[in-house]
Amino acid sequence: MDNYRVEERNTLYHPGFTRGQRLYMGVQRAASFLCALLGLVLLSPVFLALSLWIVLDSRGPVFFVQKRVARSADDGSYRFFPIYKFRTMYTDTPHDMPTHLLQNSDACITRAGRFLRRTSLDELPQLFNVLKGDMNLIGPRPALYNQENLMAERDRYGANFVRPGITGLAQVLGRDELPIPQKARYDGIYAQHVGLRLDLFCLVRTVRVVLKSEGVVEGGTGAMAAAEKKKKILICTNHSYMLYQFRRELIEQLVQDYEVVLSMPFVGHEDDFEAMGCRCVKTNLDRRSINPFTDLKLLTFYNKLLKREKPDKVITYSIKPNIYAGLLCRLRRIPYCANVQGLGTAFQKKVLAQFVGLLYRIAFGRVQVVFFENSTNAQEFAARHLVRTSRIRILNGAGVNLERYTYLPHRNRSEEQADTRHFLFIGRIMREKGVDELFEAMRRLRSKYGSRAVLDIVGFFEEEYASTVKQLQEEGAVVYHGFQTDPRPFYKLADVVVLPSWHEGMSNVLLEASAMGRPVITNNIPGCREAVEDGRTGYLCTPKNADMLYNKMELMMGKTMAELDEMGCAARRRMEAMFDKRQIVVQTMDMLGLHESSPAQERKTPAVSL
Repeated sequence: MDNYRVEERNTLYHPGFTRGQRLYMGVQRAASFLCALLGLVLLSPVFLALSLWIVLDSRGPVFFVQKRVARSADDGSYRFFPIYKFRTMYTDTPHDMPTHLLQNSDACITRAGRFLRRTSLDELPQLFNVLKGDMNLIGPRPALYNQENLMAERDRYGANFVRPGITGLAQVLGRDELPIPQKARYDGIYAQHVGLRLDLFCLVRTVRVVLKSEGVVEGGTGAMAAAEKKKKILICTNHSYMLYQFRRELIEQLVQDYEVVLSMPFVGHEDDFEAMGCRCVKTNLDRRSINPFTDLKLLTFYNKLLKREKPDKVITYSIKPNIYAGLLCRLRRIPYCANVQGLGTAFQKKVLAQFVGLLYRIAFGRVQVVFFENSTNAQEFAARHLVRTSRIRILNGAGVNLERYTYLPHRNRSEEQADTRHFLFIGRIMREKGVDELFEAMRRLRSKYGSRAVLDIVGFFEEEYASTVKQLQEEGAVVYHGFQTDPRPFYKLADVVVLPSWHEGMSNVLLEASAMGRPVITNNIPGCREAVEDGRTGYLCTPKNADMLYNKMELMMGKTMAELDEMGCAARRRMEAMFDKRQIVVQTMDMLGLHESSPAQERKTPAVSL
């Protein structure tokens, strides 16, 4: 293939097919259709025999259907289709995970499946895809919808602009043994030089590859380049939904070079993590319970998990994983790193704080790194001698994804609505979030400004606030939207975001609101004040002070849209300078010791002096 010149770009490349190539692709499509139709008729006895074998061999359907990437649209956007195969794995195998990312792919394959995969007979049902027009007989193998690295590499060569095939150039020149960049390059050669010569080459080589089972390496895309097994990282946390919301980008980075196992309660996004390439372990963990028997069960569970998984490194988030998994890692001498995302109520009560502090001191005895989201919390741990200062690292929270939370100027309104101010509160409606002060301030605003002052609330409420929320809705003081998986539409409609919380690690609500260009009002506490430049991007209040909160909200009532936009622009610039999630991920990887740091990066992420 070295004789073929291939163009590539850093982003998207369009091959720009010649008139002859377009004519050939039309003939190719017709030939593929006729061959598929003939093949289905002639091979119908084979289909019947294989179907019967699969049914007798293991429980489950005969066919396996999976979402794959079709030929791209002219603008490069991806399209998808359901691909058909004979089922070769047990039904409890993760559905959308590439074989090479399964922990033990051999154990997932049925007896019939081993033969089908070795002989490539599992691909026969794709003749139906050829009839439907999803595929041709020859072309790049269709990628899984979540194989973003392969799709991106193919975009560089324009390989996604041709119809995928049952067999193709990369299939006959290495198949599972090829690393992804090399696969994409071969697919690019085919796309840019599509024609009869390459198709005949692929057909002849396919016969040889199938008969000799060449290139089939179960669990091994890139087996030529894989010199050693990936190291394993175990992440323990108390909430799968929150982990996905705020640590998704970090985990995407980790799975590129490590086997990642997630231990967490399943409350959302488990399928997304598995599609990403992680293995998820359901964990029973009650975040609020202080029942010693419940916590003993969790400790026992973590002990069995560590014994079974034998991770090379453990990363923990939140108090219970930090303490219990940390204690066990210390005893088993497993390298571990912890994340303290806030002090929470445990440090507000003297007796409980002393007990929790003792547990932290023991658990952090051998910890490699402890991440804090603000310096005040780090100083608290250092002052209590809960962790050595040399092991403390401070990050600007989890950061904010500036591409997801894009800047939006305040919306245009009619003259009658121009002086209306929409305040937005996002979070759990509970006492520690300062909602009592917020509701009092809002009632005063409504009594003075009437319907010009609007408070939108997004989030769950504690049971004790159910009647209060209902009453405020009846009064017209608030509009309650319940819990929402995507807060961006509500940021867009808001003029000002209000969060009078009493304690935070680093408020993601403030970071997201500021990134989208919304001024904020919050309390002058660790985890909130870092996000605000007082008087320029928002206002800071004294905690538990309803009068001061009312005064700051009234200041916002008097500002013009231009003034609010000026504050929002300043807030966005602050996020870009200090809280860009991409930079936070790089810093985190460096501090975890998971890849080499450049000198420039090392200067940005020093050990913290307290």
